[in-house]
Amino acid sequence: MADKRHVVVVCGYGCHLDTPLRPYLDRVFRFIQTCGAYAVIFCGGFTQKKTAPGVSEAGLMREHIRADQFRFNVFTEDDSYTTLENIQKASEIIRRQLCIADGRITIFCEATRAATVIMLARHFMGDLVDSIDDITVETASWERADPFKQAKNLIYNKLAIKYPWLGLAERERRKRIRRAEEI
Repeated sequence: MADKRHVVVVCGYGCHLDTPLRPYLDRVFRFIQTCGAYAVIFCGGFTQKKTAPGVSEAGLMREHIRADQFRFNVFTEDDSYTTLENIQKASEIIRRQLCIADGRITIFCEATRAATVIMLARHFMGDLVDSIDDITVETASWERADPFKQAKNLIYNKLAIKYPWLGLAERERRKRIRRAEEI
C-alpha cells in the first residue's frame, strides 16, 4: 500500500473562512503534511457570488492551505456545485491528468455527506484503485441542518448516476447555480 500514489480530494463547503471551514482546512493541512500525497485536488465552485464575488470554494481552500508550498501536484476544480460534481470531476482529473489506475484516494467532506461521497467515489473512482478499501473518507462535522436530509440526497444521487436520462444531476446543478447568485 505504501507504493501506491495517494491522491487527496478536498470537497468545498462555502467561500468564507469565518465559518467552520477554517478548522476543516486546518485538518486537511495537517493530513497532507504527513500523508505523502502525490496530488491534491480542491473541488468547489463559485457558490456564494453575492457575499464572496470572484471566490471559488476550491480557490479559497488552495490559498488557505498554501498548497503550492508542497511538493505534489495541485489541482483546483472550480466548476462544481454539487457533491456529485465534486467527485465526478475529481475522478476525471485523476484519470486524465494524473493517469493513476491503482492508487489510494482520500476524500475530505462534511460528515453528513460521507455516505453520499462513498457511494459516488465507488461509482466514479472504483476503477482507479485495486480495491474499494483504497478509497477512504475523512470528515469533519459542522452541518447544522437535519442529518436525515442527507438520506434524501443519497437516494437522489444514486438515481442520478443509475438513471442519467432522468436529468437529476443537471436539475440539481441549475438549482445550486441559481442559489449561488443569492448568497
